[in-house]
Amino acid sequence: MPEGSPLGIRSPLRYGGVLVGGFVAGSRVVSAIDNWREWHRWAVLDPSGAELYRTNFWFDLATAGVAIGLAALGYLLLRPRGQASAPGGAA
Repeated sequence: MPEGSPLGIRSPLRYGGVLVGGFVAGSRVVSAIDNWREWHRWAVLDPSGAELYRTNFWFDLATAGVAIGLAALGYLLLRPRGQASAPGGAA
């Protein structure tokens, strides 16, 4: 199969990686929001108990950022060859 054919393996890998990265990032953001709420709720009642929620909040936020970054990197690295110009750039 030619490199740029529509049935190549790169295109499904490219979009599948973005989809998986989006799912991971989305679930981590939802978890981070929940941990943020619990962190602020417990900060008033038991500050030492709120530390776990604070740690989980930052971990989930970092995981979401890494997932988005890896998905974007995979998307860019698996683009078809010969399209080196930036999107929207002059030819």
